[in-house]
Amino acid sequence: MGKLSLLLLVLAVGIGAGCGGGGGGGGGAGPDTDPPIITSGPSASNIDHQGARITWSTDEASTSVVKYGETTAYTDSVTSGSFVTSHLATLSGLDAVRLYHYRVYSADEAGNRVSSSDRTFTTGSPVSKFVGEGWDFFEAAEYDSCLARFLAAAAIDPDDVAVLEGLAWVYLYMYEFQDCEAALLDALSLDPNRADCLVAAVFLLQATEAFEDAIEAADTALPRIGPSYVFAHDGSITDEDVRYSLILALAGTGDFERALEEARKLDASIEIDPTDPGTWDGHSTFEEAMITIIEGLRDMV
Repeated sequence: MGKLSLLLLVLAVGIGAGCGGGGGGGGGAGPDTDPPIITSGPSASNIDHQGARITWSTDEASTSVVKYGETTAYTDSVTSGSFVTSHLATLSGLDAVRLYHYRVYSADEAGNRVSSSDRTFTTGSPVSKFVGEGWDFFEAAEYDSCLARFLAAAAIDPDDVAVLEGLAWVYLYMYEFQDCEAALLDALSLDPNRADCLVAAVFLLQATEAFEDAIEAADTALPRIGPSYVFAHDGSITDEDVRYSLILALAGTGDFERALEEARKLDASIEIDPTDPGTWDGHSTFEEAMITIIEGLRDMV
């Protein structure tokens, strides 16, 4: 057989072996060498002064490992050998107010491993934890528990303006006006423009009939809070309540003409004229007519 014929024979045998549908050994798929793919995350959440949650997702079931520490040396780790696509690791026993580095790893059943880049988060302080819990109790109208949380925070940092603000509001709602005033004075000495403290000051001063001071406080607060103000921890309190307190304080000083100006900002339909008894709705004086109008405004705010 010539060289050409031999070559053609070899080629024919090779083609037949490669194309045969039912003959031969027919090997299956090769071993899995593809690592998982991180499809979302990793991200840190539920961060407080001593812990955090790390979450991420992979495109195939794989294990969960988080290595973490105050440097990229990653001195600690959390490991789960379960094969999942949604991964969660809880870090605990962390130090407060520290920057932490972390990196996640996942390996599929074949041992192929993927890792993320380095990520960071910063733990909070115990104060922020107590403040958060305090506002939760405030919003639930559990004022004794609220006060306990803010006092615990104050024991750690008595000069934290967020703590003082919380104390001021809970004391205001508990009608502990002297303690409310002390907390507000300290808070506003640290941050004179803190909106929620200015609002609380208006309510306190009007409630204690310090009318001149209440007017000054309202004139300071209203431009700062703007016409769309809503107190984050009690949605029923808006800028209109601050203006209504201003109106009450103006009436308390006998300045009914300015009280009328402010009342018209709440209800533009008010048509009373200080110089026209015919607009006083049967009252003998403008002041009496204004008191009725002010009482009527109470239902609007």
